[in-house]
Amino acid sequence: MRIIPSLLSATFLSLVIITGCTSSASKTPPESTIRVSEATAAAPESTTPAPGNTAIAPESTADASDSTASPNENTDAAEDNEAVQAAERYIHAEYQIKASEDILSEESVRKRNEEMKPFLTDYFYQKAVDNRYTLLPLQVAHKQNLSLIPANLQFNLEEHKKDTVELKYTLDLLLLDQQGKEMKRIPLEGILTLFNVNGQWLVQGDRFDAPALEKLIV
Repeated sequence: MRIIPSLLSATFLSLVIITGCTSSASKTPPESTIRVSEATAAAPESTTPAPGNTAIAPESTADASDSTASPNENTDAAEDNEAVQAAERYIHAEYQIKASEDILSEESVRKRNEEMKPFLTDYFYQKAVDNRYTLLPLQVAHKQNLSLIPANLQFNLEEHKKDTVELKYTLDLLLLDQQGKEMKRIPLEGILTLFNVNGQWLVQGDRFDAPALEKLIV
């Protein structure tokens, strides 16, 4: 009779052990799953070089596929840069004026037109002279009795077609006294159209800020 309790105890103990093992075994998969998930999440970090190498291939492929387009893109960028440089030279020539008593004399006007001619197409040069566009900055300097100089000049590309570039520009027109002291600062904006004439970018149109300039003349 004493043997039975011992056997029952042993059996109970065995069941406890088995149950404990079973419960601990049943808990193991979730922990393993979490670790696998963490390992998977960490994989991009741990395998960064591999994806990096993989990512390079599309870029290399893109470069190869775009190789036929690259010359055109490079040409457009180079032309845009050349057009901007030409526009910058034009704006500085247009708005850099030294005040003088005879600034509107016949000789001064003739000299002014000659100075502006190299920046303009033949069509726009004739239009600018006929409509006295070239004289507007001279009239400002005369009326204000101050010299002019452009500052903070900026260009934004509006359009690029074959042999034509359109640039929007902004600048501050500084009016200076004889000592070079700034007396006024006038914000201006406009749009330049430039044509490529035999490899040279020339101004074909200048939609300048007429209202702002007229306020300085009247």
